[in-house]
Amino acid sequence: MVKKIAYLTIDDAPSEDMKMKVDFLESKGIKAIWFCRGELLSNKANQEAVIYAIRKGHIIGNHAFDHPHFSKLSLEECFEQIKKTDELIDSIYEMSEIKRPIKVFRFPYLDKGAGSVVEQGWPEDRKEHIQAIQDFLKRLGYVQPKFEGITYRWFLDAGLLKDVDVQPTYDTHDYSPFQDEPTHGIDSLEKVMERIEEDVPEECRGLNYPDSNEIIMMHDNAFTNRELSNKIFFAIIERLIEKGITFKLPETND
Repeated sequence: MVKKIAYLTIDDAPSEDMKMKVDFLESKGIKAIWFCRGELLSNKANQEAVIYAIRKGHIIGNHAFDHPHFSKLSLEECFEQIKKTDELIDSIYEMSEIKRPIKVFRFPYLDKGAGSVVEQGWPEDRKEHIQAIQDFLKRLGYVQPKFEGITYRWFLDAGLLKDVDVQPTYDTHDYSPFQDEPTHGIDSLEKVMERIEEDVPEECRGLNYPDSNEIIMMHDNAFTNRELSNKIFFAIIERLIEKGITFKLPETND
């Protein structure tokens, strides 16, 4: 058993099962940051689920409008993806009659504007593009929450706590079983669960490492099999609790 703190982040919300997942997390005493896609926030039923989550004390984050790779967009398109979703989230907080506690953002595919994270640093020809997006997020009031106790060298060396967007220390790969070519060969619930037991802290698999807290990434998405997607979601949470992980929300810099 490993005693540590984790911050739960859930991408690709809201799904039609979001309210059920909120209730499940509430039964475990868990609050999460739900990174929402703007295109999904336009649906009234989805808005009701998001308002429900807000009123339960969960945080709603921005996950762009229609989940593009930011490295494939112009800066103007990147800004529009962020701003349209930001305005939708503002309106939903207004409908919930709860003050928006913090503005948090996660890039689709973790693509900050030059593909996924690279330990060697960003390509020179993309640095200006990446920085312009970070600056735009700051102008809109986005901030990195106070994630305490993250000590992984690979994470700190990449400067991921210094940027505005939220990156994970642990990717559950709950989506991999639904891919045509599953990432790392993770093609089943069993392999998702096996990954949780691995102990390679400096290769993004540190759940069994006691000296760093975690920012965990999951997904609120039925993918191609809603029943299996939900089964994986619940199984991951149950196993993390069994391991002794305690979930909390980060401070919101109020």
